[in-house]
Amino acid sequence: MNPDELFFPLDDVTIEQVDVPKNIHSPLFSNSWMEINENEFRMEVKNVGVFYAGHGQLVQFSPEPDASNSSLELYLNGSVYGAILHQRKILPIHGSSFIYKDRGVMLCGKSGAGKSSVTAAFCLNGAEFLTDDVTPFEFKNNKPFIIPKSDRVKLWEDSLAQLSEKKSALNKIRPEDEKYYFPIKLSSHSSFPLHNVINIKLKDSGGIEFIPVSKTEAFTTLHSEIYRLHYLNSMPVLKQNYLKKITAICNQTQITVVKRPADTNIAKMYSILSDYLVQND
Repeated sequence: MNPDELFFPLDDVTIEQVDVPKNIHSPLFSNSWMEINENEFRMEVKNVGVFYAGHGQLVQFSPEPDASNSSLELYLNGSVYGAILHQRKILPIHGSSFIYKDRGVMLCGKSGAGKSSVTAAFCLNGAEFLTDDVTPFEFKNNKPFIIPKSDRVKLWEDSLAQLSEKKSALNKIRPEDEKYYFPIKLSSHSSFPLHNVINIKLKDSGGIEFIPVSKTEAFTTLHSEIYRLHYLNSMPVLKQNYLKKITAICNQTQITVVKRPADTNIAKMYSILSDYLVQND
């Protein structure tokens, strides 16, 4: 297996396939499958492999004999990517983002809220794609800027159908799931300022609601959306650093909760959100 064949969002990280990835000698947390401290991360995934991320610069992995490239990429671009970002002190938020009407927009919410599918709808209608699922931030003069590192969106089969896109030429994320990588052109921006955060929540029935949130509520919401938040329990210095960065986002951006019924289709969400963003420019 050639590590160069595996997609990883950061091109300045050394990625090595090894027989045995490095061990962590002084973990602040460890269990049967993960070890972590401020600068190192190690994880064992049954039937997939062992992964190591160190000092924001090095990734090592040792695959199981039957592990597929798609399974390896899933963890490299998830837990390992999150560890590298944390080690670099780059705040990652669990959200998808795009540029709409010259404004940086991030959609947050639990799995199934519609972050990826609605982002894809915006980008298929002229918005510029920035990130999917994980949105990294850098800060300039205490202002948050999205770092675009994605060139694809993860979409379920039914979302592709709603977007009138065919799955036949797409790669599955995992062989057992009807979820696919949908390619979108990588942004030409090295970073882009964040203006709007929309936290999508599901409800049982009724119309779509837009609910402004206070700064205190916004802080709690964004803090809970830190990607791989549980890593921070073993990264105390970084944990304090992120508190300041979350506060900066709350002070610099407009944050709104959107509650939608679970059966709301993608086209309706796109239409309502695009109208809202134009009206609140």
